[in-house]
Amino acid sequence: MKQWMKAAGLSLVILSSSMYAQAAEAAQKVGYVATGQAMQQLAKRYNVTEKLRSEFKDRIDELRSIENRMKTKVDKAKRDGELLSESDRTKIQRELASLDSDYKLKAKALQEDQRRRGAEEEQKLVMKIRTAIQTVAKKEGYDIVVDAQAVLYADPKDDLSSKVISAVK
Repeated sequence: MKQWMKAAGLSLVILSSSMYAQAAEAAQKVGYVATGQAMQQLAKRYNVTEKLRSEFKDRIDELRSIENRMKTKVDKAKRDGELLSESDRTKIQRELASLDSDYKLKAKALQEDQRRRGAEEEQKLVMKIRTAIQTVAKKEGYDIVVDAQAVLYADPKDDLSSKVISAVK
């Protein structure tokens, strides 16, 4: 029975010392960053929307031109429909169908290219933010930095958002 008590006591000492070691290890400095807010501010700073708009301006203008030609054809068909011969009506319908298919094809390609380029620009910003977060965290002595959306409560002094935004180059 005495040996059992010694074993139980020794086990208790080992267990409590490992709990203290885990508690000491868990005492890390944790900060947070509002990455969504940082993305919005940096997108404005780098004029991403304007950059993409100017990049695709010619293609958007081309689509508007096709729309205008289609509208003109439709108006002509409505206005002169009764006066046109059957072959002229067929010709207008074929031209409209051709313009419509051309428009749909170009619009789909434009949307895909805009989506792809938008994702590329977003990825560039994400990489800049990650680099800035790592720099600020090391400089400030933080062990862990999490996204503000994952935090239910934190002390405002641990908010690194403004420091990260200013650190982005």
